Amino acid sequence: MKIKLLSLLILNLFLGWNVSKAIIPHPDHIVIVIMENHGYNQIIGTSSAPYINSLVADPKGALFTNSHGITHPSQPNYLQFYSGSNQGVTGDGFPTVNPFNTLNLGASLIAASKTFITYSEDLPSVGFNGATSGNYARKHNPCANWMGAPSNGVPTTVNLPFTSYPTDYNTLPTVCYVVPNLLNDMHSGSITQGDTWLQANIGAYITWAKTHNSLMILTWDEDNNTTPNQIPTIFVGEKVLAGQYAELINHYSLLRTLDDIYSLPYSGAASTAVSITDCWIPATGIINNSVPAEYKLEQNYPNPFNPTTNIRFSIPKQQFVSLKIYDSIGKEVSTLVSEKLNAGNYEYNFSGSDLASGVYHYILTSSEFNQTRSMILVK
Repeated sequence: MKIKLLSLLILNLFLGWNVSKAIIPHPDHIVIVIMENHGYNQIIGTSSAPYINSLVADPKGALFTNSHGITHPSQPNYLQFYSGSNQGVTGDGFPTVNPFNTLNLGASLIAASKTFITYSEDLPSVGFNGATSGNYARKHNPCANWMGAPSNGVPTTVNLPFTSYPTDYNTLPTVCYVVPNLLNDMHSGSITQGDTWLQANIGAYITWAKTHNSLMILTWDEDNNTTPNQIPTIFVGEKVLAGQYAELINHYSLLRTLDDIYSLPYSGAASTAVSITDCWIPATGIINNSVPAEYKLEQNYPNPFNPTTNIRFSIPKQQFVSLKIYDSIGKEVSTLVSEKLNAGNYEYNFSGSDLASGVYHYILTSSEFNQTRSMILVK
């Protein structure tokens, strides 16, 4: 990968183009699942979690080998991931202050005209605010602490039972938490039970996400009560660059990444955390020293391709730009760009590793420009 990027940089120097910045993709949907109380070495590489380890080896999967919970016990970690702060909560009991009024992921998404929902297994009713019900534990459902708050609140309607989790994944909210019950999140049940539950209930979404510009984040609240507090964290999705990543990350890093993906204000300690930017399929914006005189969408290269190709375009002024890929019958298969870009020349990498051979079309759209070109994937 480093050799490929170095070659691209050398080529750009000859062409007079400069690499501007790493670009974080913008998934249409993100599903977050948080498991309980197991350390990295209890999960990764073990026979007890065959499905989870298959995600590590997936060509759309990324494993973070230096990921850590922030504290013990469980509840503060959930609050830190969701709001960038433990909100003064240091234990697992019902918080003495309720609701909280601070900035948080759900409220920020809603304010930005995005959508957010938590689907909790065994939640007895919409908006339930009790501490427990059967094997449901409120301490694992952080958004409940902001329901009805006069500032930065979320409505009770975002707190849904898992029975409301859709089978049509196109109808999923922008971001959702899926909260397994105490038996299936590895808290009271076994690793194998949690692994089996994940495959049975989230596996179909994960498969779908790999071809529908979506993402699954799987992480843990804390390890098995050790000082390193090292936990597994796995990303799987269409724009994920497969591999293992060794940078130090924690729950604040995950929140900061979500805030940056959707251009949200930073909640709490997310403001000083560092986004995760190295695990995405290269989509590096390249800006020339001079402003292009006209719009231009170039033919991809190489073409035909297998499985990756590069697409270049130029825009003469700052504006919102969309670059999407469609199959031969007009079904959208990928979104490479959906954001405001400065005037300049850009190059994006597209991978068809999960697609069948055939003719595909890529369309560049702005308020003033629309052009389509075709490309051929041959496997």
